[in-house]
Amino acid sequence: MSSYVKRAMQPNEKIVYAAQLHWIIYRMGIVITILAGVFGFLAPDLLALLDDGIANKAAPFIRNIAIGMLALGAFEVLAAYIRQISTELVITDQRVIAKRGFIATTSYELMMTKVEGATIEQSILGRVLGYGTLMVKGTGGGISPIDHVADPYRFHSHLMSALREAHQEMATGLGD
Repeated sequence: MSSYVKRAMQPNEKIVYAAQLHWIIYRMGIVITILAGVFGFLAPDLLALLDDGIANKAAPFIRNIAIGMLALGAFEVLAAYIRQISTELVITDQRVIAKRGFIATTSYELMMTKVEGATIEQSILGRVLGYGTLMVKGTGGGISPIDHVADPYRFHSHLMSALREAHQEMATGLGD
């Protein structure tokens, strides 16, 4: 578990479920990197079709485009990786904790007694691949949407179980 959740948890608090972001967040970087590779691989064949004078002038330009695309693809993959390791969505037995950001961070904490439910939005691709946008609803507000959460229905199931247990504990505590 990441450092934010460890710091935010109380000594007697237990993690029920920790959600992860889906691998789909890497798609843009992967696509750009593959296109750069294909472009770089096919460039010599394309240059061979041109006149030698034009080909000699175009070669550095094409090489720079391929290198630029490769760098952009690598940057996108790195940005997705940083997003993945710096996003936390955790259900504990006492609350729901969401944190995102690497340098500038935003965190949300919602006590389990204040949680009313969760909304899951999925596109067709999200439904097929198993990711969606999660938003936990609470009295007086909620946790901002977290996009590209892997297996959002598993998160929902664990949340509902934790809510049921929290309400049972609260009811038995009131009956004493």
